[in-house]
Order: sequence, then structure tokens, then C-alpha cells
Amino acid sequence: MKSIICIFLFLVGCSNSYYGVPGPNVVSRNEAVAILNRALALKVAACGLNNTNSALLVRNFNSNQNQVLDGAYYAKKDIKFCENSILFGTCLSALIPCNISPKGFFDGGGLFQGGF
Repeated sequence: MKSIICIFLFLVGCSNSYYGVPGPNVVSRNEAVAILNRALALKVAACGLNNTNSALLVRNFNSNQNQVLDGAYYAKKDIKFCENSILFGTCLSALIPCNISPKGFFDGGGLFQGGF
């Protein structure tokens, strides 16, 4: 039991910020917000700027990233799915949030990747 606690503390101490473990299957909140903001900007540019989508862009680009996405790490496949749904969906569907859940420490994928 003592060794499990030591390993856990080692992982927490070496995991950079937000008490999570980076890896090839996850992206950090900063990266995820940047990907989604870029997709929204491209979609708005393609659809044309109006009051609704300009308000969304201003909110996403100027808000604290914790308000856009509240977890430390997200699965790459979830972010890619959301990005594709924004880019390849209709102009109205791009305004609907993707409702992405943060990647948990034990949530499938790579061993122990994600936040906790």
C-alpha cells in the first residue's frame, strides 16, 4: 500500500500542472481551446459574421480558458470530433457546444493519461 501511495505522489509531482499526466492520447486545456477557437474562427469566416457567432467568438477568445473547458486534459479523439463537427457541420450547428467531458486518470486510452 505504501508503494502505491509513493507511485501516486510521484506521478502527481511529475505531471506538470493541473494534477494530470500528459501523453499521446490527450491534449491539455490550452491546446484544446486553441483548436476549437481556430475551428470556430474558420467556420465563422466561411459562414459570415453576424451578431450570434461574433458574440460566441468574442466570448471564447476573451474568456478565461477554464470557462471554455473546465478540465485539465481532454481525449484527442473527442477534440478532433468536436473540431470536425464545427468545421463540417452547418453554420448553425457550429454554435452548439460539443459538451466534451474532461479526460479522467483512469478513462481508457493510454495508461494513466489525463487529469484527476
